[in-house]
Amino acid sequence: MTNGKDRIAEAKRSSGAYGCVECGKCVAVCPMAEMYTNFSIEMSPRGIIKKTLTGNDIILDENIWYCTECNAGTDVCPQGVSCRDLIRYLKEIAIEKYAVKDIKYCTRCGKQFLSIPVKNFVFGRLKEEPPNVLNILELCPSCRREMYMLRNA
Repeated sequence: MTNGKDRIAEAKRSSGAYGCVECGKCVAVCPMAEMYTNFSIEMSPRGIIKKTLTGNDIILDENIWYCTECNAGTDVCPQGVSCRDLIRYLKEIAIEKYAVKDIKYCTRCGKQFLSIPVKNFVFGRLKEEPPNVLNILELCPSCRREMYMLRNA
């Protein structure tokens, strides 16, 4: 089994993070800017990439949990950097390496995930909706995307 640093190095390599030119296109399309009043460069895709590349202990950074894994930043990146894949790998390493509080298991695929930031946003916007509407929050980000695409195709 590889250690955390080896896994982070692999995450940087496989996501293409080394190719980031800090153009900011990923930040411009990131839905988190509309979702969170405290949105900043620290939680943006570019911020996470930069912190990962500069050797900060990114696994302990709470900002990785705000990402919705929507892939918008990856879609517009001129260098093909997959900020979604990088953040997804970082989340997986954090779950495996540390005892992350409030971990959930996806009711569809069984994968572990943490949905607190997204859940707080959604509950704030949909507090008057019936409970069955909020069942989507029992799914990991990947399964949420699939369910959304199936319903809206």
